[in-house]
Amino acid sequence: MKLLSQETVDLVRRVSVKEVAETLGFQIKRAGTHWNLGCPNPNHQEKTPQTYIKISTGIYTCYGGGGCGAGGDAITFYSWSQFNGYDPKKDFYRSIQGIASLMGIPIKYKDGSIMQDESRPTYVPRNEPKMIEVPAASPDICDRTYRRFLDLCPVFNEHLEEWLGPKRQYSREQIEVLGLRSIPKTLDQVRKIVDTLQAEGYQIDRVPGFTQFLRQNGNAEDDNDWYWSISSIGKYYIPVRDDRGRIIRLRVRTNFDDKKKYVWFSSAPMNEGKFVRRGGAPSGAPINIVAPSKFMATWEPGTELNDVYLIKKVLLIEGEHKSYICSDRLNMIVIGIPGVGNFRDVVPLLRKWGVKEAAIAYDIDAFYNENKPTGKNEQVFKQLVSFGKELISQEDIQTELWAWNPNDGKGLDDLLLNFKLPVVTDLRTNERLPFVI
Repeated sequence: MKLLSQETVDLVRRVSVKEVAETLGFQIKRAGTHWNLGCPNPNHQEKTPQTYIKISTGIYTCYGGGGCGAGGDAITFYSWSQFNGYDPKKDFYRSIQGIASLMGIPIKYKDGSIMQDESRPTYVPRNEPKMIEVPAASPDICDRTYRRFLDLCPVFNEHLEEWLGPKRQYSREQIEVLGLRSIPKTLDQVRKIVDTLQAEGYQIDRVPGFTQFLRQNGNAEDDNDWYWSISSIGKYYIPVRDDRGRIIRLRVRTNFDDKKKYVWFSSAPMNEGKFVRRGGAPSGAPINIVAPSKFMATWEPGTELNDVYLIKKVLLIEGEHKSYICSDRLNMIVIGIPGVGNFRDVVPLLRKWGVKEAAIAYDIDAFYNENKPTGKNEQVFKQLVSFGKELISQEDIQTELWAWNPNDGKGLDDLLLNFKLPVVTDLRTNERLPFVI
């Protein structure tokens, strides 16, 4: 096999994910600070595109169905689209050659020979616009602002009925402790809340969700033509906390039931499109640290959880409502993960806490999906097992997988609210274990 020249490798590395995706025929649209497109994994069937290219870095990640593992640069994108995955040992070389041929880059070898598809125009590197990443305010500032903001937000009857009703079964005390609040419905309500925050000296600049909009036909160079508001519409807010009990972000329950039910309260600057805004910051996708509500009622923000709570076993789950409901029903610490592929922040936290036992309990369609040939959602299932094995092999944490009969509920919260318990499997031995918290 002839060796590629470093010149060719360097040229291919300059090609962006967006360029490769567009040339391969992917449909791409702008979504705030990201480009949204379909997953390059041909085995990943999606109802709606859930892969995003971050404009500030050019890196893409698949989030659909919890993520199938696809993510990275243009080389991995091409490899996933053509070879159903990316193994650097076998796919790097042929992906470099493939991108070069695709984009019209001459393939030069170390022996001096050159191969080029003359039918394609010679590649000219693009200067893709880069969006400057605006850092969010500190967790302490966000916590202070969000707490006062939620105090000022209303609680509408239709949302209270949902929280107290059979689907959630929160108590009024839990609702107050968790900080569930409705999203203001009118611009006058929003304006009054924002004006109050500013008058009382709360920082809203760079707190995700708060932003300045440019007035219609306003001059972007004139500060008087900008006004502060909030970025979201929807039903209600769900607070997301860190391991010091600080409210660092808010999740928004949208008005959609068949699309994205939950989005982040986020406000990255935008300089194009229908709405132009500044002064905000992206939310990211942090994990949610949840303790039983009776403890949370006395948990002083800023205090390390493991300094005031004996953490024996941790439950790893997806979804804010599920996290809060399961923590109270099981009386244990829960880490709510925003997507099965987003485990990067979990392991350091478990290590810091000295956790020796963990349980993974994702929605049952990770294990049973009658519409799939194998009877389960293979992508989610593989991610869960892979993460569990990482906890076992690298962290020596005894890890369990919790499952249940799908007729008893989709999520663990449904199961517990129906007064039933999951089936427990030891991921190290694959043996059935008794359910023990």
